[in-house]
Amino acid sequence: MLIACAGWPLSGCGLSTLSDDPDTLYASALRASINEEHTESARAAFHYMKSTNPDNLRYDRAEKLLAQNVEALGLHYAASLFYLDIAESRRDIRLVGDAVGALERILSRDGYDQVTLRDGFLARAEITGLPPNERAFIAYHQGLDSLRNNLMTWAEQRFAEIPETSPYRHRAEYALIIKSLASYELTEVSERLGALAEAKDLPEDLRTEIHRTLGRIAFEQKRYEEALEAYELIRHTATDDPSLLLEMAWSNYYRGNYQRALGLLVALDAPAYSGLIAPERYLLEALSLEQLCQFEPARIAATRLRARHGEAIDDLHAGTPLRQSTPIRLAARHREAGRAPAEFRRHMRHEAAKFAQMRDQFGPQLARHLDQIYAHGLKEAERREDEQLFGQMREVSEELLTAEEGVRLVLHELAVSVLRGRERNQADPLYRNIEVPVGGDTVFYKFDGEFWTDEIDNLVVPLEDRCVE
Repeated sequence: MLIACAGWPLSGCGLSTLSDDPDTLYASALRASINEEHTESARAAFHYMKSTNPDNLRYDRAEKLLAQNVEALGLHYAASLFYLDIAESRRDIRLVGDAVGALERILSRDGYDQVTLRDGFLARAEITGLPPNERAFIAYHQGLDSLRNNLMTWAEQRFAEIPETSPYRHRAEYALIIKSLASYELTEVSERLGALAEAKDLPEDLRTEIHRTLGRIAFEQKRYEEALEAYELIRHTATDDPSLLLEMAWSNYYRGNYQRALGLLVALDAPAYSGLIAPERYLLEALSLEQLCQFEPARIAATRLRARHGEAIDDLHAGTPLRQSTPIRLAARHREAGRAPAEFRRHMRHEAAKFAQMRDQFGPQLARHLDQIYAHGLKEAERREDEQLFGQMREVSEELLTAEEGVRLVLHELAVSVLRGRERNQADPLYRNIEVPVGGDTVFYKFDGEFWTDEIDNLVVPLEDRCVE
């Protein structure tokens, strides 16, 4: 009989026997880490830590090995807690910078523990002697925390500590500009954002966010053409951000580009965007069709709100407590403010499942320790999501009820329009018809119902304009 074994590089088909000698344990952990034998290194490092005490000179080095190897295995939550212990305790000041740098790396991913890492440690850390990048990282997050708590002077002081050459400098400047939006000096804010957008060393995600904000300000000031110009600069990100398509659709609607607006709304039906909860999109679809005097399609579009969110609306009318409404809860999880706790919970479940698959490879001691870490983390993630989601559920509920009332008004307007006839509204001088030309430089393809990510923001509905001038 042939027996195959995998995943046990030092021990054939079973766990290797670890030495009782601390020096041998540490050497084994180091050697296994160099050989990328991550479970074996983590196990030896943990046993070393258990064989000594935190005052030992190698204790934090062993914990760093433990953190690095569980991180390499995809257990980022557990790794973040080990790095956090090194940074918070400051037992070995030579390793604090490395630990903070590792936390910076973990914070660059989705689904990290915001409350423990960002709001707990980074917002209040008092660490000296860090390398410039790690100092800037902490100053930036402490400045953001001060902004969130309306402590402007403290925020400005912390941001001023960030070197001009740091990538966090522009992020800090953007945060201060956005905070000034509360004064509603939109023109001044727009000018400052425009100047920031010209910086040559802007991170790409920040550049995208700046243009998005410029587009929103222009829309708010009814400068719809400028809003579209700003959105055009970032439309390549629309495949990952369906709400951008909706903002572009509204801007096109107010510019009289109803067929283009309809095309962007069709794009929102792509399966990849099924999580977008935006009741207003059905109203916008109906309004765009109404402007083309396509009354029956407009009526159908308006009633799609109930077809899509009927269960949630029924729960609201039935008086079902929000916390007990599954459809409203699911909708709230996709909101921007509810995304972080939902993402943390999802990542915790994913990591806990990943750990369960490799649990036996860690040996009983480390496995039990990781059991405790993930049991507590999962419980905390679910508690936070429930706490955060309730506010988002209320917002979703209000939007659904508002949209439902809007549907009633649109249906009434459509009934009146049918009686009035198909005369174009004289207050609509911006309407521009889109016709598919026989020739020219632009090629049109007929949409066959299959969504492609590289085409999704190019859809147009060349629907017949049935209005009479």
